[in-house]
Amino acid sequence: MCLNRALPKSEKGLMDFGLFRKIIDEAKSYVYDVYLHHRGESLIHPEFPEMIEYAKKSGLRVKFHTNGTLMTPELSLKILEAGPDLVSFSVDGFTKEVYEKIRVGANFVGTVNNISYFLKLKREKGLNKPYTIIEEIEFPEVIASSYEDRKKFTEYFRKLGLDEIIFKKLYNWAGYLGEPSGERTYTTCTFLWYSCVIFWDGTVSPCPQDYYGKIKLGNIKHNSLREIWNGTEYVSLRKQMLRDVEKLIPCNKCDRLCRKKIAGIPFQYLISYLNDNIIGYGKLRKIFGSYERNE
Repeated sequence: MCLNRALPKSEKGLMDFGLFRKIIDEAKSYVYDVYLHHRGESLIHPEFPEMIEYAKKSGLRVKFHTNGTLMTPELSLKILEAGPDLVSFSVDGFTKEVYEKIRVGANFVGTVNNISYFLKLKREKGLNKPYTIIEEIEFPEVIASSYEDRKKFTEYFRKLGLDEIIFKKLYNWAGYLGEPSGERTYTTCTFLWYSCVIFWDGTVSPCPQDYYGKIKLGNIKHNSLREIWNGTEYVSLRKQMLRDVEKLIPCNKCDRLCRKKIAGIPFQYLISYLNDNIIGYGKLRKIFGSYERNE
């Protein structure tokens, strides 16, 4: 169910803690938050809680996404003590049958128990953070789930203190999972101007949708993040995005260019930016919701 399955072994690995510290030390003076997840399961890293703690002590807001299968009681405690601002769990199914059909190899009861324990421990400690989400990707099986299954699942986790359940539309990972459908609504992706992706080996890519890293803009091992961000390759890419996205691979196949916009700005990224920078990860977010993930 994940593009990770097609990655060659040479492109899989764990980020060295020294490299992580270098990134955080450089970013902390001008970056708002970090999302400690891409192309893999965050909880596999043996130093993950320490990474959260280091980024938090540097003054950054920290988010991460996990499937929850490795969230043991011991790891739950370490992560809560490290103090992330937002945690999202991917479940993709309201029942054992649907969940285990989509996420082959995982155990529905085990995952539910892991998330339940995390939420109970958070409540016992009287913590307001992390803002905790369960994400459901709108696979056909999930959409077809009965109202009663959805209601039972939602009510169970709400009572435990879950902040939000959100539904994510399927997307095509910039053409890796098929051609985009629908009419093009905009041509300029704002992601290039406010965020980037750093792979485990230090390679910098402009966008998480470029899953296989077809566009490489440098390596944090050899240059500073600021040098790469303002470098020739990055500047040229932004100019090309403004001029003619049709010649950009894989951007020209990304179905996010066919989604909603407001005043020419991608709705998803606009709301995400406003949510993270103005609303934050507290009570207001719970009221307004994480709409950027739903469109």
